[in-house]
This record gives sequence, C-alpha cells and structure tokens, in this order.
Amino acid sequence: MARCTLCGQEELLFTCPYCNGSYCSEHRLPESHGCPSLQRARQDARKKIADSFTGEYEEEDEEEEENVTAPTPPRRIPQVRRAERKSRFSRKEIRDLLIAGALVTLVALSLFGSPYGIFGALPVVADYLTSAYWWYPVVLVVVFLSSFVIHEMAHKLVAQHYGMWSEFRMTTYGYYLSAFAILLSVPVFGTGAVFTEMSGNPDHAAKSTFAGPLSNAIISSGLLVITVVSAFAMSGIHFPFGPILRWAIILNAMLGLFNMIPFPPLDGAKIFMWRKKLWALQMSVMVVLLIMGYVLVPLLFA
Repeated sequence: MARCTLCGQEELLFTCPYCNGSYCSEHRLPESHGCPSLQRARQDARKKIADSFTGEYEEEDEEEEENVTAPTPPRRIPQVRRAERKSRFSRKEIRDLLIAGALVTLVALSLFGSPYGIFGALPVVADYLTSAYWWYPVVLVVVFLSSFVIHEMAHKLVAQHYGMWSEFRMTTYGYYLSAFAILLSVPVFGTGAVFTEMSGNPDHAAKSTFAGPLSNAIISSGLLVITVVSAFAMSGIHFPFGPILRWAIILNAMLGLFNMIPFPPLDGAKIFMWRKKLWALQMSVMVVLLIMGYVLVPLLFA
C-alpha cells in the first residue's frame, strides 16, 4: 500500500496539486507538509478571495448605480497571519520536538555503553548518578540537546524572519537513524527536519538553510576558545570539564559537517547550489574544528 511522503503512514492518500506528492489526511494541505510550491498555493488562494470581493462589489454597482469605492483586495490578511505565525509552534510540532528530544537524550546516554549501546550504558549511567560525578551524564545530555535544538531552531527562526512558514517534523528515516545510533552508541541524530516553504526570494530560503550548520560552527568555535583559555588558566590543575568540552566541540563539528554534505535532503545540497565558495569555506571550518576536538583538546589537558 502507498505511504505518505512525509510521515510514511499507510492510509488513503491525497495528491498535492502543487508538488504532486502523496500525503495522508493529516498532511494533505500544502501548509501541513511544507509544500515547495506553498507560495504559489497562497497566491492562488489570494486571487480567489480578491476575485470574490471584486464580483460582489460589481453586482452592487449594477443594482444601486452609485459611486461606491471598491474596497482594497484583502492582500493584508496573509501578511497579518504571517506575522502572527512568526513565533508559532503547532501542537504537532511541539509533540515532534518532544519525541526528538527524548531520542537525542537516549543517543547521548548510549555513549556511556559504547559499543554496546543503551543497554550497556544503563548500569554505567546508574553508577555515575550515585557518585560524585553525577553531573557528568546530565551535562552531556544538555550538550546534545542544546546542539540539536539550536541547529533546528536556527533554520526555523531565520525562515520565519523572512516571513516563510517553517515547522519541525519527525520523519520515518529519523526514527530508523535514531534507533541505529541508540543501539550502537553512534553520536549522530537525524530525528527529523525543519520543513520550510519555498520563498520567492532564493536568497532567503538559502540563508534559512545555511543557518543550521552555521550555528554549529559558532558553538564549536566558541567552545574551542573557552577550552584553550581554560587549559592555560588552569595549567597543572585538574579540570573535570575538559572531556565535556571536547565532546561538545566534536559533536557540533560533526553535526555541522554531516549536514554540509552536498546531497539532498541535507543542507549542504542547497548551500552548494547557492554559493559554492561559501559551502567550501564552511566545510573547511568544520573539518578544522573536528580535528581540533580530536587532537588539540586532549593534548591541552594531558
């Protein structure tokens, strides 16, 4: 049986007249599945509304034969709705973010059981929580969640800044990738993605795409500076946060580097087509940060 292009659910499907994708009843509307042609769908809707108003007032003119000033077509309505939607989170989006957060937490905890996954990690985490280092798994989870949330919200907030519809959605492949990471202690998470309508301005859409990897580069670079300063300031003194900082630098570098791979549906595909030099620069920065995390940081705290 056919599956919904967005969520993979098997049921009676609807074909979107704008992108020709097949969607379930929940995602059949262009707004619900982040249709690439959502802008065109809205323009069609506005035209129909404007035409209905024009027809109504033409009939009044014929009947009353008076000079009635025709109202301005309701073009401001979509703009008001867009402004109201700027910081809006739908119930489904909040639900998906909570699910994604739980999966990311399990990925973080699974690293304590490497390479045996979450099942090997549970007794180790229990030992940490009952020791003086109880904060270690807590801080690691916070690092993972922060990196994930900042990356996804960077996409969403930049898109909404330019007036585009944008929401986070869990995906079928996200569940599979999360299960793989949790069971095998792999520090990756691809729980879902931020779906954004295609803007009439290609630069706006590209900037919202670039915002995610850029946020990870900024976080990783900032933490690297903090790590270097801390290492020199506390020379000869035990610094317990060294491993956490190292993980945070590596994680954000890996997340940014992975998303810059120039193949759909990753961010790198759109960025590569937008500005190849910027894509190459971002890739270089991510590689350098990753090497620094693996090589330089351990030497600083050796």
